[in-house]
Amino acid sequence: MPRADPSASRAVLIGVSAYTDPAVERLPTAVPGARRLRSLLTDPALWGLAGKDCVVLSNPDTPNRVLRAVRVAAEAAADTLLIYFAGHGRIGPGGDLLLMLPGAALEGPYAVVPYSDLRQMLLNHRRADNQVLIVDCCHSGAVVTDHMGPLDLAQRTVIERTYVITACGKQQLSRAPRDEKYPAFTGALIDTLERGVPGAPDPLPMRDVFVTVRNSLTGRNLPLPQDGSSGLGDEIALVRNRAAGAAPAARVTSAAPVTSGGPVAPVVSVGPARPKRRRRRRALLGTGWRWSVVAAVAAVVSADLPPAAHSGAAPGTGSAFGDLRQADPCALTAPAALRRFGDARQDSGYGGFDRCDVLVDPAGGGQQVDVVVDFDAGREEETGRATTEGRVTVVRKAEEGSACVRLLLPAHDDVTVAVLAKTDDRAPASLCAIADAATTTAVQVLNRGKVPARTTAFPRNSLFGSDACALLDGKALAAVPGLVAGGATPQFGNWQCDYASDSGPTRVGVAFDRGDPPDARDGTPTLIGGRHAFVLSEGDGDVMVTVPQRSYLGDQHQPVSESLVLALAGAGTAHRAETRRLATALAATATSHLPPTRA
Repeated sequence: MPRADPSASRAVLIGVSAYTDPAVERLPTAVPGARRLRSLLTDPALWGLAGKDCVVLSNPDTPNRVLRAVRVAAEAAADTLLIYFAGHGRIGPGGDLLLMLPGAALEGPYAVVPYSDLRQMLLNHRRADNQVLIVDCCHSGAVVTDHMGPLDLAQRTVIERTYVITACGKQQLSRAPRDEKYPAFTGALIDTLERGVPGAPDPLPMRDVFVTVRNSLTGRNLPLPQDGSSGLGDEIALVRNRAAGAAPAARVTSAAPVTSGGPVAPVVSVGPARPKRRRRRRALLGTGWRWSVVAAVAAVVSADLPPAAHSGAAPGTGSAFGDLRQADPCALTAPAALRRFGDARQDSGYGGFDRCDVLVDPAGGGQQVDVVVDFDAGREEETGRATTEGRVTVVRKAEEGSACVRLLLPAHDDVTVAVLAKTDDRAPASLCAIADAATTTAVQVLNRGKVPARTTAFPRNSLFGSDACALLDGKALAAVPGLVAGGATPQFGNWQCDYASDSGPTRVGVAFDRGDPPDARDGTPTLIGGRHAFVLSEGDGDVMVTVPQRSYLGDQHQPVSESLVLALAGAGTAHRAETRRLATALAATATSHLPPTRA
């Protein structure tokens, strides 16, 4: 999206350094950080806000002064509203985040701005199309949960296109090192705005700002910031990218455990940190099903299922699926049945719409286990140890590496249900026991008859209602050397469509994916059909294009993005640049047939 119009935007920057209660440590770097942000936001070479439209509140004495300034800005901003707070924060008796002003104490309701009051002010008075909220204080992660939580319809229309960044998680403390000019999070934010982000678009989307700040803090073993988005809020672009055109920075691949301390409250453990989920490519370049990591392209399993029609039900009666799109894969999972192995929680927003995951954190520590239930068109031949359990044939595959697979073949259906327990590495000894426990639950549901229908209603801008096989026309496919136009192989529910040459290696896959919002680490940022996209060339010459469609908060309050993913392999072109051009052209055609990004 274009850079936010500075003439129609407003910002309120709040910094609190001086606290009168001797029990509350002073934060001498908070106000200087707010003032430096103002100088950047008013710089014509970055954003160019007018000075009068970018208000700094240094050590405001009363909550009313803060709320009044926010209301004035909210009523004046038509394009973008930015609110920033740096200071101390604590959790109140009702769980609300309390922003502490100079007269605040460690306890009591005085001289604090309850976040719920600030949020309500924004809901009641905001006019801007875009809203950015940045909070640098202890426990600030509560803002992501509270601001992006369930809302009624009237509220949803008010907060559309909102992006929230916080300095740390809800149960963590932010850091303000004495020997630095600014608080740690604010300092990383300032540095990112000053330097720009190599490889990211210009103007600079907030999601790329967040990823760069997070990577900077990861490398320093500091608390990790959190973010949340609604209505494609992660695409909001406030400033120009001073590093536009520069080569992308090196990717951070791991981080040491994070510990923090501070004057306000002790750190409360919230369990194992969830690792960044890697984007899945699901059989995009071949028949059958497999999971692979884009960076390593290493398949953990391949069942080589034969191509199948997408109707789902075989001739006869007794189909368990009926309307494939309404069959709910999450109905075949039960986190409670896996809790003897550790903490288990459901994640319905990762991978395709034909998939549901349960994440298991082993009780004794160690690698998180991802338990996947996935629907696939076609039936696996009964190779391996097969048993019949009611109306379901269960094929148990031998454990392979860090994955254990069970294939469920319901009678009267041309469908395979895959149950997969996997880890990134160092699989626990109980991996197949976890897969078997998940299989027992799935078999019990299938033997009851119909797979329960989905209870979640998808918005109009979701890819759920789109047909992947309707996105590429004959003209677009004919431009790819060796590809046979019209030879589509639909997968389960038509959420994926594969095309292959009859005489050569050329293959094209189109699929709808869900996972972490893509960023510059997923490929070279570009624009396709006016949308942000990412083009990734793999080592073997294959090209993958990812086009985000919509963003929302998932089951674990983490940002999730629905994306169109198009892969092109074996095109037989002499140069990789030509393969990229062909893949990008196909993605442009496919994108033109997607629903509008706004519901």
